[in-house]
Amino acid sequence: MAAPPTERRSNATIGLVEQHLVRVLVVDDLPSFRRAVAGVIAVADGFELAGEAASGEDALGFLERHGVGLVLMDVNMPGMGGLEAARRIRCRYPEILVVLLSVNNTEDLPRDAMVMGAHYRHKDRFGPDELEALWSDGGHVRS
Repeated sequence: MAAPPTERRSNATIGLVEQHLVRVLVVDDLPSFRRAVAGVIAVADGFELAGEAASGEDALGFLERHGVGLVLMDVNMPGMGGLEAARRIRCRYPEILVVLLSVNNTEDLPRDAMVMGAHYRHKDRFGPDELEALWSDGGHVRS
């Protein structure tokens, strides 16, 4: 008996479906916040967690070995913070959308934070709907 059409997907078809998922790197020095963002990614349609990093240095190392479409990164971290890491990522990988996450208000961030091509979202308001809207609009949704 033949399998129903929905069950007859080839490995090639499955690979195509998986290729349309946005791979996301989460960068934050707090493991609890990385887990929270990973939970948001898990319930948002069209996204998959590519990996986690605890610092800007770790994020750059990860990106040398793995492709991603989106980096969600804390602003304040020990070592290389989010602002410097975002600047370096945008210079090396201009196709990656970088979103800085912070508990600070936009006006409290350094002036050059948005000039480098990164986007900003407040941690308290970040959820699956915000993630989906952010990606579909290329990062140009409300702050």
